[in-house]
Amino acid sequence: MDLLLAILGLVVYGSQSHAEYKYGFADISVNRLIWTSGTKLKSTKQDFNYFELEGGAAYSWGDVYGFFDIENVGKTGNDVRTAAKVSVAAKLMESPLHLYAQVYNFAAAGFSEQNQVVGLSYSLGEKNWWFKPLLGFHEVTQTYFNGFNGYMAGWVLGYLFNIGSQSFMFADWHEFEFARTETYAAGNGGSKTSHNGAVTLWWNASTHWSTGIQWRYASDKLGTAGTLGAEIFTLRYSF
Repeated sequence: MDLLLAILGLVVYGSQSHAEYKYGFADISVNRLIWTSGTKLKSTKQDFNYFELEGGAAYSWGDVYGFFDIENVGKTGNDVRTAAKVSVAAKLMESPLHLYAQVYNFAAAGFSEQNQVVGLSYSLGEKNWWFKPLLGFHEVTQTYFNGFNGYMAGWVLGYLFNIGSQSFMFADWHEFEFARTETYAAGNGGSKTSHNGAVTLWWNASTHWSTGIQWRYASDKLGTAGTLGAEIFTLRYSF
């Protein structure tokens, strides 16, 4: 996995000499996550606030995306957690097919987990919509498990639209893990498959300000068996 990540880095680095910047974005947001009552009954999860820094850019060679979260804002010490993700998609032969890699890292007191995915993604879309499916090998470095953990498939999608003079966006990200190892699965519901993602509706109130509501969903993931759900309320400022 490390070798594949290094190869992808070289592909991207080598493309920089003729890279053409197309567009990009950056924003900061404050968020409130509220778990459903059913999720709280089957787990120890509690509602929390978090700050997020997010950004991305598209170039002639492909695109990059990343975010950094600070969870349990307002609390101190061992209650504070962080989560971060970086993804890179580099074009293959000037086609919609991309060499894809992502790294997700979660850190809390007494526990940490890093997920690495290397594979392929495909880019579809026009000015007001996009759909990018992916498929890759999945590796985990965790407090209680290290090594190959099967495969991940998924997508990111979005659709921009107007209602009257108001601008809105529908978005969804989804990850499906399969053929997970028994050791890892035992700490996440026992199933060798899982789902993880969020559906969002954004209201772009102005050039800089937007607000959104997300439905966060998962099954046999996040250290809990069965289905999980939460609502996330967001106020976001775009630079």
